[in-house]
Amino acid sequence: MTEISLTIEETARKAAGLILPVLFATGVPFFVLYGIHPFYDWSWTGVLQFMLVLIAGIPIHELLHGLVFGAFAHGGYRSVKFGVDKHTYTPYCHCNAPIRVQYYRLGALLPLFALGVAPFVVSLFNGSFGWWLYGFFFIVAAGGDLVALKMLKDIPGHRKVLDHPEKMGFYVLD
Repeated sequence: MTEISLTIEETARKAAGLILPVLFATGVPFFVLYGIHPFYDWSWTGVLQFMLVLIAGIPIHELLHGLVFGAFAHGGYRSVKFGVDKHTYTPYCHCNAPIRVQYYRLGALLPLFALGVAPFVVSLFNGSFGWWLYGFFFIVAAGGDLVALKMLKDIPGHRKVLDHPEKMGFYVLD
């Protein structure tokens, strides 16, 4: 086995580097199309509703990882564990059975597209600042997943990996 991993703190630093590029990549098209006016349409009730939906999206993000990991891991859904890191308060989904790299990649990408990219695209069609902000937040929230994908870039899809039990990363099985 070959370990490829980073600490949660190292991963967070790398993921934080995505905030400004994602802000420009999503904000420029949205605000060029709609200007700042959609921001002014928010009410306090709308802000509260947005916050509730945003908070609900956090466990959904992890559940989407688990949906894919459980579907393809040897032990099925019994192999998937959820939790919150007690030092960084970071929610996580951990698969304690080996999984092919191609499915690990799919599991890493699903929350990015379902909770980040899709709402952003919706915002481009309906001009909703809430949809844009939700998409922006969850694209940034997938930063750790993108770091994991970068760590996997040279590993062929047919190989198997095992989630690291304590760090962000995995063991590549020989």
